Amino acid sequence: MVHYLAKCKEFLMKSILKNTFNRDILTLLVVSVLIGSVVASSISYGANAYFSKTLASLVGDYGEYDLLIQVREEMKADSAIQIQKIIDDTLQGARLKEGPTLTGKTNFFIALPEQYKTKQVYENLGKIFGSIPGGAGAGVLTEPRLTIRGVPDGAKNTLIQQIQQMEGVRFVFRDGASIGVVMTSLDKTPAVNAQIKDILNSYQVLEISFPVGAEPANPIRLGEAIADDMQSQSKVEFAQNVSIDGKNDDMTYMVSTMMELKRFLLAYASQVNIHPTAGFKFTKGDMIAFQGSAEIQPVAGNALQRGNVLVQISGVGSNGIAEGAIIQGDAALLTNNQGFKIDNNLIGDYVGTITYRNPRQQLGSALTETSKLVEQIPGFAQDTKSMSQIALNTLDSYGSSIGAIEQTMQNMQAAGNTIQAAASGLANIDTSAVQNQLDSSSKAMGGLVNTLQVVRLVSPDAGAAADNLTGTQRSLVQLKSGLNSLDRVAADARQAKNTIDRVVATGNSTLDSLRSFDIAGARSNLYSTNERLVQLQQLNVPLITTQLQYMAAAAPNLKDEDISHSVALLDKFIAGQVIPGQRIQILTTSKISTDAIAPIVYKQVGHTNVSLYSSALGVIEPNTRSEVYQLLNEVKAILAGMAAIIVTILFLVLDHTAVMTVARRKRLATKVKVRGWQGTLARMAITFTAPERQYGMVVGAVLLTAIFFFSGGGIPYLPWIGVPFIGALLGLVIANYAEKISPISGEEVMAGEALGMSFDEIMREIVIPSARPGLLQKMNSRKVNFK
Repeated sequence: MVHYLAKCKEFLMKSILKNTFNRDILTLLVVSVLIGSVVASSISYGANAYFSKTLASLVGDYGEYDLLIQVREEMKADSAIQIQKIIDDTLQGARLKEGPTLTGKTNFFIALPEQYKTKQVYENLGKIFGSIPGGAGAGVLTEPRLTIRGVPDGAKNTLIQQIQQMEGVRFVFRDGASIGVVMTSLDKTPAVNAQIKDILNSYQVLEISFPVGAEPANPIRLGEAIADDMQSQSKVEFAQNVSIDGKNDDMTYMVSTMMELKRFLLAYASQVNIHPTAGFKFTKGDMIAFQGSAEIQPVAGNALQRGNVLVQISGVGSNGIAEGAIIQGDAALLTNNQGFKIDNNLIGDYVGTITYRNPRQQLGSALTETSKLVEQIPGFAQDTKSMSQIALNTLDSYGSSIGAIEQTMQNMQAAGNTIQAAASGLANIDTSAVQNQLDSSSKAMGGLVNTLQVVRLVSPDAGAAADNLTGTQRSLVQLKSGLNSLDRVAADARQAKNTIDRVVATGNSTLDSLRSFDIAGARSNLYSTNERLVQLQQLNVPLITTQLQYMAAAAPNLKDEDISHSVALLDKFIAGQVIPGQRIQILTTSKISTDAIAPIVYKQVGHTNVSLYSSALGVIEPNTRSEVYQLLNEVKAILAGMAAIIVTILFLVLDHTAVMTVARRKRLATKVKVRGWQGTLARMAITFTAPERQYGMVVGAVLLTAIFFFSGGGIPYLPWIGVPFIGALLGLVIANYAEKISPISGEEVMAGEALGMSFDEIMREIVIPSARPGLLQKMNSRKVNFK
């Protein structure tokens, strides 16, 4: 390091500070950089000034004008008068300037006073300038301004309110399909731009697309239902249906009502199915004719008759059965179910049979039956009220009934106890021993009677005793029979006691259930029922019946052809007024994916034949004028860069080729020829190490880099690090042709050396004066002694 600094110091002392040719070269480089920078800058600034002036002549200077009115060229005279009249009436103080005419349209520029640069004025430009003849269009030129496009109509108010709160924002307005943001000053643009990008990135728009033919009947309500479900089921912080423009509430409500009316009509249109004949296939849009009220059945080749019923096919199922809508006539006229295809307004072949369901007839029948039912309401209410009163009376005697049951249970319990007592006394009597004794006594009496019978044969007086004894025996037998009856009575008493106990137990359980019955609640309910029955009796049943009969009579009067034409007319009104039926847009946070809400959408839509997409809330549209100025700045930098390259080449060719030639001659004079591979390596190395080439590369890199820097040059896709390399490459190429570009006289140089001239003297007195005319020759002219 010390050695390097010492050499630099020696170089400065010998080559720079002293009056040497090296100092001349250094001075030349400084002067060349200055001149080259001035030339390159002048070219680039001149071109930029020219293009800027041209642009300003077309659209005015930056911020000079606020509005641009374009009118047809042939109407520009009348338009100018009308624009000036509008300015005098509505925008007093505004300045009007006619601009150039491009592609058949004349441009008028208007500079507005500050008091008219408001959101209200900018959002009503269409109304303010709507009276200009020739179909003029009004645009905004106010600067500084940002434009946001792609924002759904229903999300514009939300976004405008948030942007309006930003520092540096003057006002925000609706600019057609976009949102315009006018700022207080140009230096606020980057900050506002960054904040708007943050807001746009915090939201996303989920789009639900429906295929043709599967559009929802009311996309407005469907979108609101999906947004509600997203918040309740998916716990999404924010979800809003933005498919419609929230600003135009009246139109939204009107169209929503029309959609509901359309859905109502379609719900009561006859549902028609046509079963094709063998081999025939229906196509959507086919027209099928039926006899209807015509006198004869359709005949192939004939024209349609006035009373024919026409059905237009709206869809074909996988089984070939077609669905359609009656566009002429009514389903009630379909007495003949044979259909014929219509080709070129003529009846064609028989193609199928029709079946239908007429909801209007069903509705009329239901209303008729309902009106009959309503007529029965007073009688039904009165009967119910009577039954309720009976129930109340029953509840009133409920307590006494329970008391009677309780008394009965008590009596039965007492009877049971009595029977128990009697049965217990009988049970204590042992009749078996008495019966045995009676049997023995009876047998003994029987033997004694036999004996007396024998004795009576010998003694007639014994007959009376035998008869008495026989009577006694008979009494004993009767007594035994009585004892048996007494045993049976005791058994029956015990059985009766058990039966009474079971009855009493069951009765007590029943009493417990009866006691638990809520008599007060039942009585309250009956009173409430009575009150409602009273209210029901107070209904204006005749009025309801009349209205039901009216609706029943009116419903059938709505014919299918009336419904079809009404729906077609509603479609004409609805089309273009709100969102297309094929798309619903939900504004939500950026934290939920389409897969997460897909089940909710499928549930609300009722099928899965929809597509879900996610897109940004909007994008900041580059300002056309700013883009043009940015392009001009890029052109300016390119011109400066190209001019720097050309100037560098000129300086290298005119001023430095003589120096390179001398260096080359000195190198060749001391060159030692080397053969073989060493010679090849030496020749390859000399490509970049030759003194004249090193000089050319260094000078070229220094010149081009410095001129690039001071002139503000720039070339697309060329980084700054590449500029010195290009300069070195230019110097290397020119060094290779230096002797051809600026040849020197070897004899004169040798003569100068023979005369003892130094290198500086040879360069100043011999080489430079005979070199190409340039700055170096001009600067050297005052140092030449041998003129």
